[in-house]
Amino acid sequence: MSVCAVADAKGRLFITAETDCSEFVLLDQAEFLSFQSGSLQKLLETLHLLFAFDAELFAIVEFALIMAFLTSHFGGRIVRWLGK
Repeated sequence: MSVCAVADAKGRLFITAETDCSEFVLLDQAEFLSFQSGSLQKLLETLHLLFAFDAELFAIVEFALIMAFLTSHFGGRIVRWLGK
């Protein structure tokens, strides 16, 4: 059975009866082994899919921003040249 543990001001842990645990959760060995074998791997795969760096998407966005900068920069120079 898992329990919630909270650290006090001296850094010692004590068990609380809270249902919404905000600091530490202590697991027994059976829960830890079941968590480690299946759901932890799924969690890591999900985090990798959500937060992995996508080089292709970065290249597309970078190219679009560079093109927008150059277009507006040289467009402004042409408008300024025509206004003289």
